[in-house]
Amino acid sequence: MSVVIVTYNCRSFVQLCLYSLLWQTDERLEVIVVDNDSQDDTVQSIKEQFPQVILIANQSNVGFGTACNQGMQIARGRYYLMLNPDTFVPEDLSQRVVTFMDAHQTCGAMGVHMCDGTGRFLPESKRGLPTLFRSFCRFSGLSTLFPASKTWAGYYMGHLPVEETAPVEILSGAFMVLSRAAIEKVGGFDETFFMYGEDIDLSWRIHQAGFTNYYVSDIKIVHFKGESTAKDQRYVKMFYGAMELFYKKHFGARQNGVQRLLVQWMIATLGLLSSLRRLLPSPQVVAPAYPLQGDYVVLAGDQWSSSCVADTLISGKGKVLSDAALKDAVSAETCLLDVSSCRPSKILDFVRIKGFFCKRLLWLAPGRKMVFHPVSSSNRTVITKLD
Repeated sequence: MSVVIVTYNCRSFVQLCLYSLLWQTDERLEVIVVDNDSQDDTVQSIKEQFPQVILIANQSNVGFGTACNQGMQIARGRYYLMLNPDTFVPEDLSQRVVTFMDAHQTCGAMGVHMCDGTGRFLPESKRGLPTLFRSFCRFSGLSTLFPASKTWAGYYMGHLPVEETAPVEILSGAFMVLSRAAIEKVGGFDETFFMYGEDIDLSWRIHQAGFTNYYVSDIKIVHFKGESTAKDQRYVKMFYGAMELFYKKHFGARQNGVQRLLVQWMIATLGLLSSLRRLLPSPQVVAPAYPLQGDYVVLAGDQWSSSCVADTLISGKGKVLSDAALKDAVSAETCLLDVSSCRPSKILDFVRIKGFFCKRLLWLAPGRKMVFHPVSSSNRTVITKLD
């Protein structure tokens, strides 16, 4: 399998992502990073810290889809994994993905159970085709009134249980495994989409070509979400522009003039409402003051060093757990994950199980010089450098 990661100004997160990939038990795994002209030191840090990674450094931002295609063009694997830089994966990921794909020969694309950095499930892990009706239900809030309805909550396939593996129509580009056979038949990402919408377009083309797209519930990863793009006015324009492009491409020929005007009006209205919402005051996410107060739990494999670090981050009564004693974890004010000393799968288990039972969930990055404080999937993760 070949992993393709597209980066843009996300050094801290891609370091965490690549660290988790280094744990992979499959020695044949190939990792390719395509950088879209980052203005921070993403490229240099990858060269220095991850020399085994194949790196393509673009001289301009060519867009997500184009960069993904660049990676696939040089990839050697039978399967391609499109992976966002702000993700964290288990050490047996490659082995489990290949096993599933080999067992499902008609599978053209697969996605997995994604949660944010606090352990909350991300509904875009499994999606239906975003028809006009489904999109209206989602953006109007009707889907939240009937969250398990196949009709009203079809955008995120609310009728499909989170823990059930099943065919779906649309997958997220944050984690999308593609078979070489499917890509050879339908082509790669449509480079007309600069950012957003290209994953929906490719998923649907693969589906239409006779392949099956799967949501695999028992493979779980973290997607911090929203870290590689700034959600400003430019984001709004690109996102809703991609929606309009998708509808024109896949539904335009079947629509009459009135239907086309309705689609354009709806997309324009949603874009306007989104822009207006961003003008309203919103709570600012600020870095917490250290040391934090209260009880805490540290998940660590190396108790001595982690305890020393915890003293500088947290003031209070705490308990250090080895990664083998996860079952003994208790609710606490703060949960500190010492990424350096734990297997990625243990980190992911802790996030998924304990993320709901603590006020703060902190990720102590490899090297113990940086702390990630995820708040929610709609807010940027706060990153604090330690002296």
